[in-house]
Amino acid sequence: MLMKTSLNLKKHEKRQLMFNYKIVKKLNYSDKQMFDLIIDVEKYPEFLPWCKSANVYAKKPNTFCSDMEIGFNLIQEKFTSKVTIIGSEKIFSEAISGPFKKMHNIWNIKKISKNKCEISLNIEFDFKSFFLKNIMGKLFEIASIRMIEAFENRANTIYNN
Repeated sequence: MLMKTSLNLKKHEKRQLMFNYKIVKKLNYSDKQMFDLIIDVEKYPEFLPWCKSANVYAKKPNTFCSDMEIGFNLIQEKFTSKVTIIGSEKIFSEAISGPFKKMHNIWNIKKISKNKCEISLNIEFDFKSFFLKNIMGKLFEIASIRMIEAFENRANTIYNN
């Protein structure tokens, strides 16, 4: 499968660096199949190794909130996100509490054919703490790049059995 990855560091006020990753991949699954996997946040701990727990609440037709705990070795962090569903092609997640000064995830799912789609994930984040920025920043970079692979592996497990 074709996968494009890009990394940008954006300069913001006070010379802070914000991390920005974009990953694009074509998959041999329908757009609906991939949308269903991505939106099923409560199942993330089953296949995203750094996701320790996920809870969804305040469900409305096109939005919900999610509490998530992520961990890398001895470092554990919890955060809350507001997730907005835009049609069946876009999912926008924004951290509203936790260790992030800012965190946006934007999933775009584009139908190519009946059983093929292109998914893209744009992740933009910045930690509140200098310590977390330096320690977790690199780990988050690796996790971000591997995220689409984890969703592809999950699709292989669910849809090829």
